[in-house]
Amino acid sequence: MRQILQNNLPYYYFEAANVPSSKTIFIYHGFGSTAEGSFDLAETLANKGYSVVLPELIFHDSRNPFTNHFQPEIMQTYFWKTIFQSIDEFSSLVESIGLKKEQVILVGSSMGGFIANGIARKVAGLAGLVNVGGSGSFVLSETLFRESDGRSDIPSELLTSLKHYDPVERKSGNVPTLLLHGECDDIVSIQGQKDYYRFLIEGEARSNVTFRSYPSVGHEFTTDMVNDVVEWLHHR
Repeated sequence: MRQILQNNLPYYYFEAANVPSSKTIFIYHGFGSTAEGSFDLAETLANKGYSVVLPELIFHDSRNPFTNHFQPEIMQTYFWKTIFQSIDEFSSLVESIGLKKEQVILVGSSMGGFIANGIARKVAGLAGLVNVGGSGSFVLSETLFRESDGRSDIPSELLTSLKHYDPVERKSGNVPTLLLHGECDDIVSIQGQKDYYRFLIEGEARSNVTFRSYPSVGHEFTTDMVNDVVEWLHHR
């Protein structure tokens, strides 16, 4: 593992072990988590033959992190800002590393799932997308967040930004997609994943999308989920 800085965008790099795949996996972590928190997953995937990139996210890691991300005011102010900036930074990071987008598979969990999904809808031609416990339906998910918190309707400025980045507002580019979610998730509602899956299947008649839900699982990235991700990647 190496820590690298390219164009002021820091990331961790795990070199593929064994017989290397031609694919590189980008892992995006959740709000309030760290890149280091995904090291175990990165090592698992590197041992399967994938090169792995763990981008450090704005307001996290070494990039001006908060002491407590889960204070309501901080979460409500910076959750979407982190997602939008991470989506915007992707192409520059890929170019600086010297990769072709066709080599890249995105894996995101929780907020990282939102990020990965947003990137996949903005950047055509990627090799794959895995969204674990996140959402591909941004406006719906923010609506559900606000209902859960007892907040008012989405302000018009935020709504405009959400629609600009929302995966259900863009054509998919037909990237192979795996959506995983715990049925008992009370942090990020499974309804966002279900709505996005419905959009892909019914709205775009996609045949390369898999959705799996896990009974009695909350907002977690479980061992079973990791195993399902590895199995899915094996066929890419």
